Amino acid sequence: NYPILEEYDFLADKTNANLAIELSPKAHLRPYQEKSLSKMFSNGRARSGVIVLPCGAGKSLTGVAAAARVKKSCLCLCTNAVSVDQWKYQFTLWSSVQAEDVASFTANKKEKFRG
Repeated sequence: NYPILEEYDFLADKTNANLAIELSPKAHLRPYQEKSLSKMFSNGRARSGVIVLPCGAGKSLTGVAAAARVKKSCLCLCTNAVSVDQWKYQFTLWSSVQAEDVASFTANKKEKFRG
């Protein structure tokens, strides 16, 4: 019973547990990353949509920053196992989340989700 929503009121969500995640102090968002996040969270809720940035522009950092703002478990869908490993690394690099708290699911590796 989890419908797809155009907006997610994460502050009022009592169903999904809060996640102890903070953006790392070493994470410095560029102005265009801040702009994309401000559009996503413009009304105090997470709006659905797609953030499009070119290679090397910091999509992973922007995604980790969004997850840190929502403070709920999230799912990152990837097209290959290399990208899965990259996302796991990015979460540990740019946030307070530890590697053992990030579960990877690929054709060859299925880690147990602890959240």
